[in-house]
Amino acid sequence: MEVRTTRTVDARVLRGLMESLLRAAGCGPETASTVANVFLEADLRGVGLQGLDHMHTMIDNLRHGRINPDGKPRVVKEGAAYALVDGETGPGQVAGAFAVDLATRKATTAGCCAVGVTNSSDVFMLGYYVERIARAGCVGLAFTDSPPLVRPFGGIERVLGTNPLAIAVPTAGDNPILLDMATSAQSGSRVRQAAYHDEDLPEADGVGPDGRPSIKAREILEGAIGPLGGHKGFGLAFCVGLLAGPLVGAATGKALSIWHQEGVAGPASKGHFFVAIDPAAFGDAAMFRRAVSASIEEVKGSRKAPGVCEIHVPGERAFAARERSLREGVPIYDAVWKKTAGLAASLGVQMPD
Repeated sequence: MEVRTTRTVDARVLRGLMESLLRAAGCGPETASTVANVFLEADLRGVGLQGLDHMHTMIDNLRHGRINPDGKPRVVKEGAAYALVDGETGPGQVAGAFAVDLATRKATTAGCCAVGVTNSSDVFMLGYYVERIARAGCVGLAFTDSPPLVRPFGGIERVLGTNPLAIAVPTAGDNPILLDMATSAQSGSRVRQAAYHDEDLPEADGVGPDGRPSIKAREILEGAIGPLGGHKGFGLAFCVGLLAGPLVGAATGKALSIWHQEGVAGPASKGHFFVAIDPAAFGDAAMFRRAVSASIEEVKGSRKAPGVCEIHVPGERAFAARERSLREGVPIYDAVWKKTAGLAASLGVQMPD
C-alpha cells in the first residue's frame, strides 16, 4: 500500500487552474465559472474525490462529444409546481444550478416544486445543489443516476450506479443540515482514489472482475461495488435510478455505461430530479428552523459512546473543513496533482508553481 501524500493549494489558485482547464477544453467563461465553482466546493469541504480529481472525467467527456460545452438548459414543460428541463447535453453543473433555482422560485409560490432534468451529464457533488435550495429558505432534495459500478443484492454484475441522494434542511444557524450520500457501500470515487494508492476496501463489499469477493480497490474497479447495507441499499439505489432516469425521460442502468468509457464518442442522456419545499407552506418558517436547530442540539447533547468527543450532524464536518481550507489552503493528493499536470500539459495549460 502506498502512502497518501498531499500538498496545499490556495483556493484562488485552485479555482484559476480549474477554470483554465475548462476554458482550454472549449467552455465559455460563464460555463467554466459555474463548473469550477462546484468542483472547488468539493475540494474545499474535503470531498476531493468530487473535485479536481474528477476534472479528467469532465475533460474527457468534453473532448469526445459526450458533453456540449455550449449546451444551455431550457424549460420544455412546466406547471405551477413542476418543470422539466432539457440540459442540451451541456455540463450537468449548469443544468443543476438552473434547475434548483427554478425549483426554489416556484416553491415559494406553490409551496413545493419538483424539477426533472433530462439530456444532461453528471452534476458531480450533489450536496451543492440542495445546499443552494436550503440557503434560499427551502428544504431541498436531490436524486441522480450514475454509470453502473454497483452489483445488485445477490448479484455480481455491474447493473446499478452509485446513485446518490442529498437532502438539505435550513436551520436557525449559519449552515443547513446537509446529507449527501451514495447508495453503494462506497462511492465510485472513493474506490478510484483507493486504487491510486493500492489500498484495500473491505467496507466496499466488492467483487473482482471474476465475480469473487475482493477487498482490493483495483480489483473492485474492474468488478463491482456492493450496495449500501445489503438489500436496503440495493432497493434505495434502484428507486433513485428510477426517479433520476425513466421519470424524467433519461437513461438508467447499463445505458449509462458510456460515461465511464474513456475515449468513446457520443452523448448518453443522464437525468436528475430536484425537489424544493417551502416550510411556510406547512406552518411558520422561522419556527421550523428553530425546531430543526433544537433537534440538532438534542442529538449533539446526547450521551456519547466511550472515546467519542463530539457527535456530528450531517454536513457539520464539511462546513468546518471549508472554513479551514479557505483559511489555510486546500489539501490535494500528490497523485491527483500529478494526474492533473498531465491533463494540463495535454491542453496547453500552465500548472501553478
